[in-house]
Amino acid sequence: MCGRFAQTSGRKAIEALVGSMEGDDLPSRYNIAPTQPVAAVLAENGVRTLAAHRWGLVPSFAADERALPVMFNARAETLAQKAVFRSALQRRRCLVPADGWYEWKSVGRFKQPYLIRRPDRRPFLFAGLWESWTRPDGSELRSVAIVTVTASPDLAGIHERMPAALPEEMFEAWLDTRVDGRSLALRGLHPAPVGAFEAVAVGARVNQASNDDPEVQRPVYPPKEPLELAQPRLI
Repeated sequence: MCGRFAQTSGRKAIEALVGSMEGDDLPSRYNIAPTQPVAAVLAENGVRTLAAHRWGLVPSFAADERALPVMFNARAETLAQKAVFRSALQRRRCLVPADGWYEWKSVGRFKQPYLIRRPDRRPFLFAGLWESWTRPDGSELRSVAIVTVTASPDLAGIHERMPAALPEEMFEAWLDTRVDGRSLALRGLHPAPVGAFEAVAVGARVNQASNDDPEVQRPVYPPKEPLELAQPRLI
């Protein structure tokens, strides 16, 4: 599961990974929650674009954008079987830039939040799927889901799932819809190698999504401060 993450690197850092893109630079976000805007890299008609999408995929056949549960994650193992993701897997794949994501580990009666990031602090790219949905007024809503895989052994003690962070050699193929999505998912979506990411305990401010600033990533040493019993809140 990935229910909270950060996009703090600027456009130039992302272009260093995927090449030049059209679209506007997007503001740094330290604590993104489902239904909020996220930046995603698309390739349409041979042009790569960085654009904002609603985090939580709304399929094109949905009667209403609130009619279905918020589908902010998509399990790699079942992408080809689920109707809600099958078409996007073949025709609408995207890359979601990230600088880290958050998971909560039970520690006694409490939940300790962790920021999971690369040891060198460089950005990376999640495998994503996007959709286009037409509102009753005719306007377009573009939305995205982040693909997840089984957690790597060094992170499984925090959470059993992790986002599918793509290796650089897969960026081109993931954006190229001429490549079969089913075979790509089977051969290319795997847990990150052990040591690719580090988990850093952070404070309870991250529990509330309205706290969207660098302070939510300040390291702590558990159990220095009391942690909330409740699940992290989206508002």
